[in-house]
Amino acid sequence: MQLIMYRTPSLAGSVTAGRHLLYRELVRLCRTLGNTVGALIVGLLLASPTTLAAGATHNVLVLYANGRLLPANIAGDRGLLEGFEARPDRPVTLATEFLDQTRFSGEDYERTFVTYLSEKYAALPPDVIIAGATEALDFMLRHRAELFPRTPIVHMSVTSAYLQSVSPLPDDVFGTPLTYDFVGTVEQALRWHPTASRLALVTGTNPWDREWEATLRARVADLRSGLALDFMAGLPAGELQQRLRNLPEDTIVFTPGFFRDGTGREFTPREAGRMIAAASSAPVYTIFSSFLGTGIVGGRMANYDEMGRMGARTALALIDGTPPAAMKLPATTPTPLQVDWRQLQRWGISPQAVPAGAIVHFREPTLWQAYRNQVLIGSAVMLLQAGLIVALLFERRRRRRTVAALARSEQHMRLAARAASLSTWVLEDDTADPTGRERGASKFDVATGPLVDFRENLAQIAPQDRPGVDAALRDALDSNGEFEIEYRIAAPDGGWRWHAARGRADSGQAPRLLGVAIDITERKLAEIQAEQDRAALYHMTRVSLLGQLSASIAHQLNQPLASILGNAEAAQKMLEREPVDVPELREICADIVAEDHRAAQVIRRLGVLFKRGDPLFEPLDINELVRDTIEFTRSILTTRHVNVVTNFAPSLPPVSGDRVQLQQLVLNLIVNASDAMAALPEHERVLTIETGCRTDAVSLCVKDRGPGVAPIAMNKLFEPFWSTKPGGMGMGLAVCRSIAEAHRGSLTVSDAPGGGAEFCTLLPVRNVG
Repeated sequence: MQLIMYRTPSLAGSVTAGRHLLYRELVRLCRTLGNTVGALIVGLLLASPTTLAAGATHNVLVLYANGRLLPANIAGDRGLLEGFEARPDRPVTLATEFLDQTRFSGEDYERTFVTYLSEKYAALPPDVIIAGATEALDFMLRHRAELFPRTPIVHMSVTSAYLQSVSPLPDDVFGTPLTYDFVGTVEQALRWHPTASRLALVTGTNPWDREWEATLRARVADLRSGLALDFMAGLPAGELQQRLRNLPEDTIVFTPGFFRDGTGREFTPREAGRMIAAASSAPVYTIFSSFLGTGIVGGRMANYDEMGRMGARTALALIDGTPPAAMKLPATTPTPLQVDWRQLQRWGISPQAVPAGAIVHFREPTLWQAYRNQVLIGSAVMLLQAGLIVALLFERRRRRRTVAALARSEQHMRLAARAASLSTWVLEDDTADPTGRERGASKFDVATGPLVDFRENLAQIAPQDRPGVDAALRDALDSNGEFEIEYRIAAPDGGWRWHAARGRADSGQAPRLLGVAIDITERKLAEIQAEQDRAALYHMTRVSLLGQLSASIAHQLNQPLASILGNAEAAQKMLEREPVDVPELREICADIVAEDHRAAQVIRRLGVLFKRGDPLFEPLDINELVRDTIEFTRSILTTRHVNVVTNFAPSLPPVSGDRVQLQQLVLNLIVNASDAMAALPEHERVLTIETGCRTDAVSLCVKDRGPGVAPIAMNKLFEPFWSTKPGGMGMGLAVCRSIAEAHRGSLTVSDAPGGGAEFCTLLPVRNVG
């Protein structure tokens, strides 16, 4: 039977037909001229461009040992087709032949079959031959020289024992050997039937059956000792069925099936296996996967479909040009344990006893597996109905509870509002002026709370706060969002009281606002007092710090005063001499003026730090501020033998800040760093000040080479009244961090590379817009 797996264009079909006629004539010519001359002519024609062009499609001949309807051959042929169809890029013409040796044999038959194959495929010789089963490979090896001497052969379902008997094979004859695991199958059966002490082996009278009988007799020696053997070989079908029905309970049956019984009746092995399983009173096992579904329990068996697919892949690799030596074929065909689920249940074999990796066939799905979607839908419908019923049962009770809860909630809300000094309100807007400044007529309907009339509050808002309140309320109405505002209202005593209102828009039939109002005067006063206390703390810390720098301040004032005194005394002496050196006198007066300015500058800087007032935020150059601060502390740093190293980033963007507060921060960090290095040798007292620019921020880092900060002190260093200095107040770093945070920046501490501590301040860049 020839199966065409592709369609060729009409031109290719014409070329193929021409080749067919040409080969037929060549066969006749070879018979006339002799084999040598004919082979030469055929070789030349095969090498012609026309022949090569037509050779894009490859011919594959499959030769099976048995008949066409043998289940194993059907499964193997199905696997071959699947394997070739998986490669549409490599079209093949697949031809299939059957030796049918179980029915026909003998030298004359083989000679006739050889002639048949030779003449049939003379015009279209195969590019690859696939031999299915041992007898097919044996036939091809014996007659290869007469048929297709140079065509590679791929074998499948060929036993390892046969391959060893004809070893070594030619290099272009190869495949994956098959070892039937008779011993493994029986041992698995004995594990499932531990009380079994007898093994019945059933075979027939055909030569293939006799060969299997001899194989089984040779292999039973590998089984466990003490197992009684009962060979039922070549029995008539009726007698065999009777004996199988009368088997003792401690028996298991093994059969490869058979082609012929003792009366000469023909079977296929699968049919024989079905008959044996139906008649046997004991479980039946085999090594052929084609028996599954006939009543056989199972066994360790190869899959004929997979053997076909493997044969197709091997043939395609040859067609692709892969050398046989380069192919990595499996050492043997896998024979996994395969079982029939129904027979496991029939013979009481627990599913837990089935080894992992076993292939289970015919397992009926559970209700959940078979009707999962239907079960889910039905369950969902039932649950929904149950939920609706429960909801209806509780709806009336819930409604009653809701009414009572609403009453209690309203009462609780009123109590809470009174306790928190809150008033609830509703403001319905019929105009574009939510604050009601045009009060010729009432434009709002206000439901006041228990303490505050919100409309009266709106009418008494301070003029400075009216624009902000107006915009917040209007934005909330326009965007259907929330708002939160603080404002001042006139108090009966002539002062001002702070109120806060918070609410949201309610999109109903008419725009309106819902919210609460509260008097926050006490909180505002507390915030103002806290700010004043914070300013006082800053000032006190500066004064304390300046007290530490008093020696440095005195030194800075002494220098210009001493210079002024010296120049004045020199001027007096010059005035006593005649004539007076006027140019020299002018230089002395200029020096006196310069030193006076210098002293005044020191006093001005000192006065700024002593001054107490509101913060003034202005553009500042951090580099310039740090230089001024270093100059202010120059004397104390010199006295303490501290060497200052600066690394200023050029062209820093300005920051927005209060000069006095930021100078206080830098001054405190410099003094702390100087104190931290007091115990070091003089040559190691190095203070490093760096500035830099990061993303949208300016950095200022002060590093010392002191002992650093202990890990336990890292989290407490900025807490008020916590200090590592003996007699320290513990306020300096807390004030520094407050100053940094007031400027929307940060102050952090870390271990400096090489030892010591590093304090870094980040200040946001001034927004020019």
